Amino acid sequence: MGYPTAYAKGARLLPDELTAPLEATLVRSLTEQELRRTLKVTTNLLTAEIELWNAALADRLRPALTQLTETE
Repeated sequence: MGYPTAYAKGARLLPDELTAPLEATLVRSLTEQELRRTLKVTTNLLTAEIELWNAALADRLRPALTQLTETE
């Protein structure tokens, strides 16, 4: 896209369709429930991003990443 990347200086210039899903990854409080929610959203987005580039790798990583977000 040609935007500056140092220190995320071009992040505000990215289209909403790229940044809107990331809003759910922002931590709203430091409760365990909220931190787990944020981790789950973040790992789901990470897996989706990996899948765009390498579906086989995403399939291999998905179980381990999902396990990180499971409640004990």
